[in-house]
Amino acid sequence: MKLETFKSPTTEVFLEFDAGTVSVNTWANHEGANIMVHGKDLSLRMAGAFRWEEIDAIIVALTAARAV
Repeated sequence: MKLETFKSPTTEVFLEFDAGTVSVNTWANHEGANIMVHGKDLSLRMAGAFRWEEIDAIIVALTAARAV
């Protein structure tokens, strides 16, 4: 059996707004991020692990949906 531990620096962005919170943790390899959205009552509304290309696509789709 082999056990290894790695420690890598990451960045966490925490946003608090009236309806809840959003936290984003970037991946140590800089290829993406984990995203969590909580409601005001701390209920989990959304969570996911996405590559930056997927995050960009989500941003574009949300912007297009909002513009309609």
